[in-house]
Amino acid sequence: MILVVLFGMAAAWKWTPLANQIDIRKVSAWALGLRNNPARPVVILAAYVIGSLLLVPITVLIIATAIVFGPILGSAYALAGCFLGAGVTYAVGYFLGRDFVRQITGPKWKRVENKIGQTGIIAVATLRLLPVAPFTIVNVISGAFQVPIRDYIIGSFLGLAPGILLINLFTHQFVRAIRNPGMGSFLLLGGLMVISALGILWLRRKIATDG
Repeated sequence: MILVVLFGMAAAWKWTPLANQIDIRKVSAWALGLRNNPARPVVILAAYVIGSLLLVPITVLIIATAIVFGPILGSAYALAGCFLGAGVTYAVGYFLGRDFVRQITGPKWKRVENKIGQTGIIAVATLRLLPVAPFTIVNVISGAFQVPIRDYIIGSFLGLAPGILLINLFTHQFVRAIRNPGMGSFLLLGGLMVISALGILWLRRKIATDG
């Protein structure tokens, strides 16, 4: 029942009116309204746990965190939130077991299963760096396949940290460019976009070569 709910929510966020609730404009408005709330750290961290269980796209949560806390604190809170969500959904997969998760997921996530089956730090980091599967799916399958906690934590950190830092910097610069439009702001924003694109292309080629 847990997995049915998880995958049902994943479909709902994509194909039902719920998708409108994670529209970037609504998320930005919510995050801006949270900036002066003294309970914002608790709210943000709870959002990661609940969002992970409901398969809310993790990028949306990271962007909201960047808007609330800025690039430095935002990166720290985003990393903490990702680990909380990853821990909870790892436990769900661990509890359900490999065979049951495999029956529910079917062949769709076979590539993730094969990679997770390597049970190594690099395998986990690769799945975090590349958009092979949603954040929660990787967590549940990692738990079901009982990836060693040490490998899971280190691999998750290596795979999540670069993207979190980049998203926070990009979001910060994007908001700054809108508030204070100028050639310098837009050049820096463009530079971040180019660096991001080149980094993703290099990473994909590197992993394809190594694989």
